[in-house]
Amino acid sequence: MMFIHFKTLSLQCKESKEVIDLTQQVSFFHGKIGSGKSSIARLISFSLGGGLEKTSAIQSEAISVILELEVGEYQVLLERNINNDNFINATCLDQEQKAFTVNAPVYNNQGPIWGDQVYNISDLIFHLLKLKVLKIAANKSREDSGLVRLTLRNFMWYCYLDQNKLDSTFFRHEDSSKARNSKEVLKYILQYSTQKLIDLEEKLQESRKQRFTDTSTVERLREFLKQFGFSTLEEIDKIGNDIRNKLFQAKEDRKKQELGYMQETHNSDRLRDSIRSMILDIASLEQSLFDLESRIKQQESLKSELIASKFKLAKNESVATLFQGVEFDNCPDCGTNLKARIHDADHCNLCGTEVGQTHPTLNEQSEVIQTDLDDRVKDLDASIDLHKTALIKAKKELASKQKKRNEFDVQLGQELRQYESIFLSNIRKVDQTVAKLTERLRSLDRLKRMPEEINRLEQNAADLFKAEHQLKQKIREERESLIKGESLIEELEKEFLRILLEVGVPGVTVEDKVHINRKNWEVAIWPKEQEHLKWNFYNAGSGGKKTLFNSCFMLALHVIAAKNDLPLPTFIIIDTPMKNIDKEINLEIFRNFYNLVYELAADVLDKTQFVIVDNNFIPPAAELKLNFFDRYMTADELDNPPLIRYYQGP
Repeated sequence: MMFIHFKTLSLQCKESKEVIDLTQQVSFFHGKIGSGKSSIARLISFSLGGGLEKTSAIQSEAISVILELEVGEYQVLLERNINNDNFINATCLDQEQKAFTVNAPVYNNQGPIWGDQVYNISDLIFHLLKLKVLKIAANKSREDSGLVRLTLRNFMWYCYLDQNKLDSTFFRHEDSSKARNSKEVLKYILQYSTQKLIDLEEKLQESRKQRFTDTSTVERLREFLKQFGFSTLEEIDKIGNDIRNKLFQAKEDRKKQELGYMQETHNSDRLRDSIRSMILDIASLEQSLFDLESRIKQQESLKSELIASKFKLAKNESVATLFQGVEFDNCPDCGTNLKARIHDADHCNLCGTEVGQTHPTLNEQSEVIQTDLDDRVKDLDASIDLHKTALIKAKKELASKQKKRNEFDVQLGQELRQYESIFLSNIRKVDQTVAKLTERLRSLDRLKRMPEEINRLEQNAADLFKAEHQLKQKIREERESLIKGESLIEELEKEFLRILLEVGVPGVTVEDKVHINRKNWEVAIWPKEQEHLKWNFYNAGSGGKKTLFNSCFMLALHVIAAKNDLPLPTFIIIDTPMKNIDKEINLEIFRNFYNLVYELAADVLDKTQFVIVDNNFIPPAAELKLNFFDRYMTADELDNPPLIRYYQGP
């Protein structure tokens, strides 16, 4: 069983917070039209991920709704904003008081929001119930269709009968996808489709989808390759060999071009040799120029020193003449008194030199020196003039060689540029051909993997086909073993007939038979077991009879689920089961239906929670000792306020 019990429903409004107590097993809301009775049932459904009919009161006053409930072993709070309602904030507390909160989307999220299997609020509730998310084929008529998830909303079709659709639909047949899902849920509840069978069908569907994907990919690849003649490995190898031969020839052409370039550039070696020889000559001349300039500078410096010596000699001669024969009393250098010195008469009293010795005269010495200096200056002038003449000649020769060298450089550059331009043009063409052929070989190597991938996909598709055959066999075997499912359907047929008789639905007798078609899941009444006279929800006649048909079937399904511990949520919400039925005229049907509901709640459905909304109220018998709560709602009495107590409007 899917144990889900409600505790409180809190509606946050602009001016108040309305709290609805749902802790009792049976909660009955009745009263006048427009008091918000149906909104209670809709808000419960809304908190579990359903839609919400936004009445004037809800639209203008409601802000958010919080549903407190038990889900399996968890205490849960579900909070949903009235206007921004794409997400539900869920807070969960386990028996060990460990809590977690998650903002769960109403519909599938792109990635899991909790663990690796929870994508939305429905998955979260299944997770809390320790149930695996069920998946069925989106379209069983197509083998390559994908899988869709069954949600809590699909199960709630057998737990919540909405007033708006209570007399206009059954099994959601007005929508093909909902009809298919509702039937799959019914099969699952009645074990006509076990978890093992669902897993096998899911694997089969995934295998089919993968096989069709592989087959489609193979067809597209073959069509693509066929356009270029690449449908087989042999064709690709043949084209590859042709390209390799062309590539080899192109590389050989390049080698020839390079060899020809080396040979042609040898023609310029003569010019290069001339330039190298000229460079050596220029270097030698530059060294000679440097040596000449250095020698000229040295000789000019020596000449200047000799001329300076001539001036010094002339100056010394003038001084000697000036002081010749002068007697000194004191030393002209240090000032020592010379008269006090004792010296020989034949010695100079100033320097102590013996006067009697024979020395050449100062004038004689000066003339000799002066003549020698003049001769040396003349020699230097002659040498300098000679070197300068050689320097001028060397400079002219250097300029001539440099000019010639520049002419050779220009000539060599022109020759090389002209030839290199032709060579580069040719080599570029060859390189382009080599690059093009090389890239084609690489492309072929990649294309070569495509036939290999085609073979792999074909083999994979063949393996999948074999696996599908085995899965189909297992599915057949599993379906053949569903003996309990067949017995449960038969039990449901009998229970539905019993409840119809108990309520006193017009046109149903004990001689009739309820038959559920195992293929299309049509629920029909066979009067006196005659199939050709069968009638069902769609030709039941009055709207009141249709509402009873739906309500009684849901009760019967919950009875069978409770007796056999089947996977069905443990709550029933019925919004106006007596819709289109006049109480005064059909009082007996009123009493029969509600007495049956109370008896079932006190007996076999004692673990099932009831939330009933109706205009009129029939209380349970006192002896049932039922955990029961009722609330009368009207907009006219302060003691019995509407859902939003302060609201006055349509």
